[in-house]
Amino acid sequence: MIKEWDLLRVVACLSILLLHTSSWVIMEVGAEPEQQLYLFLRIALCYATPTFIVLSILILSNRYREKLPTNFWSSRIQYIFVPFLVWAFLDALLVESIYQKGLLWDKYYHNVVSGEFVGWFVVVIMQLYGVIALMKRFKWSIAWFLPLSVLITLVHHAIILLPYPIFEDNVMVIRLLFTGWLGYFAVAYAIGVYYEQLAVLAKKYRGATVVFVILSALFLYIRVQLGYIEVHSRRLDLVPLVVSVVLCVIAWGQSIPSSKVVRIISQYAFMIYLIHWEVLRLSTSWFVAHFDSTLMRVPLLMLWTIIVCIGLTKLLSYLPFSQWIVGKLKKRKKQ
Repeated sequence: MIKEWDLLRVVACLSILLLHTSSWVIMEVGAEPEQQLYLFLRIALCYATPTFIVLSILILSNRYREKLPTNFWSSRIQYIFVPFLVWAFLDALLVESIYQKGLLWDKYYHNVVSGEFVGWFVVVIMQLYGVIALMKRFKWSIAWFLPLSVLITLVHHAIILLPYPIFEDNVMVIRLLFTGWLGYFAVAYAIGVYYEQLAVLAKKYRGATVVFVILSALFLYIRVQLGYIEVHSRRLDLVPLVVSVVLCVIAWGQSIPSSKVVRIISQYAFMIYLIHWEVLRLSTSWFVAHFDSTLMRVPLLMLWTIIVCIGLTKLLSYLPFSQWIVGKLKKRKKQ
């Protein structure tokens, strides 16, 4: 695995964990800090989920230049989709055990179909895997596919804003449709195909990538100041931030020495995504009760969550058929 890809995966993973940790602390305390900067940072951290999706497609398009392997679908269903279904069920089971509403299967259905489970991005990725399979099968050119994909994504986001019940009543399902993420897919696919050339350019002009991140963050901040304060990852004004962070990590990650901590978190990143919400659900109240400052609660709760997620995943990996629960845990080669 290319080390900057590991680094990008870790950056995205820790960003989403920071966002959700702060969300749980806010819910437990019962009040959100009345600071515009705090709101902006929470919105900016939403770049993490699209970045994780971009990285997944980038790796596939770079690794499989001509065609996909014969076990492509079987391995991704076994190591990605089935663990998602397992943890979506455990989430529903935990919610049922806490609130006892007798709606276990209804909650599970909505976790999988409506995206009520934190791992909903898996549903998006599986659809995009279908798109990449079509691209390889029919040899579609990125030259026309990229602009068409961007157009489709823009139309998707414009249509769902129309004041019709079908859109208002199905907003959770609509966010899972691949058409809303196709622009990210096309950009990621192009980066993967031309990765070697892009990596050289990014490293040569790495100072410019930092400027790109700053300008993207400034653009997002101006949007927040104008009143666009929804905290979610489907905001189109996050696109520049996602692309700039990806390029920045690619540029600087090539020069940063390989780290064991980065490799470990990268290796367990997928399971951290799937498990961390449940750890936060069970742990936040204790941290809020024992620490008075948010500056203490959030980092300590994050560290605890990472340790629990990795430890639990490691323990579960020793079970028979563990790949159906925690996916495939590969040891990464040092670089």
